[in-house]
Amino acid sequence: MCRFLFNCPLDVIIEHYLRERLPTLQHAQFVSLGQMAVDAANSTMNPEVRKITPRKILEAGTALNGAYAILLDEFNEGATNFTAAYRKQDVFGLSQKLADHWRTRHSQLGPGDEYNLVDEFADMLGLRDWYEWKPDTGAPPAVGESQSAKPEGTTNPELLKQKHPAAVCYLLSALERYDKMPVETVREIALEVAQLGRNGLSYADAEKKYRLKSLPDESFSGLQLMCLMFAGFKRIAPEQDAGMDLNEPFLTALQLFNEKRAKS
Repeated sequence: MCRFLFNCPLDVIIEHYLRERLPTLQHAQFVSLGQMAVDAANSTMNPEVRKITPRKILEAGTALNGAYAILLDEFNEGATNFTAAYRKQDVFGLSQKLADHWRTRHSQLGPGDEYNLVDEFADMLGLRDWYEWKPDTGAPPAVGESQSAKPEGTTNPELLKQKHPAAVCYLLSALERYDKMPVETVREIALEVAQLGRNGLSYADAEKKYRLKSLPDESFSGLQLMCLMFAGFKRIAPEQDAGMDLNEPFLTALQLFNEKRAKS
């Protein structure tokens, strides 16, 4: 619900911006937004969905979808009538108020004001106490694409240190795997693991319970994935701190890798 609340008023701003700045996308935009509106209405009006959805969330979601439909019909200059699906809903009056408020505020928005608009929508929907804003910590270091998925570090460094012997094997395997791959593939794997790691990776056991789209035929343990990511970042962005204390086993694995390659 909070994600929808955040996206709804901002998405309308973005679509207006695209229409004004990139008119060549108008036809694709019309089709895309139309499909989104149909999907939203089908989901919102689905009897089973409405039956199991908590009343507060159902009313707020319906009101937001109704407001979006009103604004989208205006955006399409009358070529669509997505609003019709919401007119008989009890919260349609609230949808109209949200749409009116968006129209009033849109022309006055300065940089950053769009987040105030989210708060104003939240006040109207009775959702303002459902979330809180967190301060911007500033721009990340300019390391490139990989920085966007930078992990935040391990939660149990002592446990990870105990896993160093196993990590040597996994890091050696990762080095051997990456040695045969182009850097683009290495980047894809490392970034996918980093994104997966945002929700936490369990390295306390050896259970292979994780899968990657970039390596669909295999399953991995949490420690294996951490080693894949660590070795991957050493290849694509060696100056970046991966946020994991695996440097010691990595150096050991690298030495073993170089020795094996020299012998072969």
